[in-house]
Amino acid sequence: MKPSPTVVENISDMMRIETGGDIRRFLGAFMLGLARKEVSATDVEAMAKCADAVSNSLNTELKVLKTKVEMRDAGADIGRIQQLGQLVIASSPTESLPE
Repeated sequence: MKPSPTVVENISDMMRIETGGDIRRFLGAFMLGLARKEVSATDVEAMAKCADAVSNSLNTELKVLKTKVEMRDAGADIGRIQQLGQLVIASSPTESLPE
């Protein structure tokens, strides 16, 4: 059986984290790294807190969309919701946020 790559090898081709799949891959690499003692439990705990924050943000976006759909079905219109589904995970100082 071929050995699994180390954490660094596993994520070395990731230039950005942009999707939920990227987040899962990154977290999975860290969990494997913890099992192999390549990363500390403190590092994994910090990653888990970040993942929880992203999860909470995604849940909030879904609740906003659900509320908008329910209001539309009831005959109300709250207009256009800006940036829904375009959660900015990270940006560099030279990038502008989506409008």
